[in-house]
Amino acid sequence: MSAESPVYEVVRRDGTFELRRYDGYLRATVHVAASGYVEAGNAGFSPLADYIFGNNHTSDRIAMTAPVSVGRASGEKIAMTAPVTATASDGDYVVTFTMPSGYSMEELPRPNNPAVMLESVGPHVVAAVRFSGYMSDKSNAKAQAQLEEWMRSQGLVAAGDPVSAQYDAPWKLGFARHNEIMIPVNGSAGEMH
Repeated sequence: MSAESPVYEVVRRDGTFELRRYDGYLRATVHVAASGYVEAGNAGFSPLADYIFGNNHTSDRIAMTAPVSVGRASGEKIAMTAPVTATASDGDYVVTFTMPSGYSMEELPRPNNPAVMLESVGPHVVAAVRFSGYMSDKSNAKAQAQLEEWMRSQGLVAAGDPVSAQYDAPWKLGFARHNEIMIPVNGSAGEMH
């Protein structure tokens, strides 16, 4: 059984590259200080896992979803509401778990840990590239460079910073792992053919 992932429509596909239109979704986030994406993912995973495993005001368990995403944090702080990035701040990252689609913001249990925030993400468009193997800052940088080159060839303009996404449990073998780099793009998906 695979974990639920955010719903999207593929607008354009070119090998391992895709232009996607995402529906809105809810997410849980935590800000961490780290030297890179992998360190940030490791640091942010525990507080988010703790939240979905019951460290919330109703002690409810929330199903694990995929991917676990890591992006550079913007200078803005997100206000607490009742869980893709903008300008990067060196060493400040946001680690994200997408919440299962059956929840509304009002139905999600409030985190007991004040570092865990809940937020709503509206519909948006991203360029994405898929790659396998164990995620590292080096593999992220290589995939990001490839995605940026593909975006230039397609006339796509970035609307935010890259986000790394891991879809698999840590014990899954490297060759079978599903990782992605996603970059939000300018323009509405309806305009993109």
